[in-house]
Amino acid sequence: METIVNIEETTFAPADTMPVLGGCDGFVITTDSQEIKLGITTDQQCCEEWGYFMTQDDLSGFVGADLIDVSVTDKTLVNHDLRDHFVGQAMFVNVQTSRGLLQFVAYNEHNGYYGHMACVLSNQINHSELL
Repeated sequence: METIVNIEETTFAPADTMPVLGGCDGFVITTDSQEIKLGITTDQQCCEEWGYFMTQDDLSGFVGADLIDVSVTDKTLVNHDLRDHFVGQAMFVNVQTSRGLLQFVAYNEHNGYYGHMACVLSNQINHSELL
């Protein structure tokens, strides 16, 4: 079992398998044995804004918890307030811990023409999808 030692909102480089020009905005969950990266690409193709990853959970309450599982789901378990200019799809990421479920969601905020890749990169899962 691995323990969560830090959770921070940050910018990071995308995975080598993701064909994007910019970086990723999102969160990095650091455990005692890996980094779990949750992000959405920031490569701007025109005048659009890219999306964002968010959580309404108290991150500090999960530091020190044991990591049980990381999964991507298409069903919302928590209601989130959307920003005003939301267009596109959402991706929900569940991080199951010994202290309960920590849930993140990626929303793509764009002009309807340009999508952005959202990703979850960890030892358990390597998932990306266009939102």
